[in-house]
Amino acid sequence: MVKVGVVDYTVGNIGSLVAALRRAGAEVVIISTPEEAGGVDGIVLPGVGTYDSAADLAMRFKDVVRSKPTLAICLGMQLLFESSEEGSKPGLGVFRGRVERIVARKVPHIGWSYTHVERELPFLRSDYYYYLHSYGIPWNPSADYHVAYVELGKRYVAAVYKDGVLGVQFHPERSGKAGLELMKSFLATWRR
Repeated sequence: MVKVGVVDYTVGNIGSLVAALRRAGAEVVIISTPEEAGGVDGIVLPGVGTYDSAADLAMRFKDVVRSKPTLAICLGMQLLFESSEEGSKPGLGVFRGRVERIVARKVPHIGWSYTHVERELPFLRSDYYYYLHSYGIPWNPSADYHVAYVELGKRYVAAVYKDGVLGVQFHPERSGKAGLELMKSFLATWRR
């Protein structure tokens, strides 16, 4: 069984994420320090909270994210970039780019949207996933780490991937069967 450390920003409810990871077959521990990540196979940066408050804690995990498999969800994915319009703190800089307020018919973008996977990954497929966000990363087809997008009148990154770090703008824990399959498949790559 894969041991997953869920980073607790202490600013939002992570209960549904923990429950979904357990349904995906993971042993879950809540962590709030990099030292606690030493005993896990990989970590999850959840999608709850505000950018600046989450960035403070996430920055402490910068070396862990670069050394262990990581799943970053919604706000967690945004923290993987260099900066965000939502806050003044720097991001982790795993990926180049700046998070911007989305331009869409309705902001925040809430609900099920079709996600187009452009670069094949064994654990991600084109399907409907559940979104809840007001900020995003504009889609850049020439960025090889941009792997999927969502169409909101303008294309925004739905998923990024590089060197064992997967960021998704949608919430797999709220995305039914497709989200559960994504978590199961990605966690399976963490096995030692």
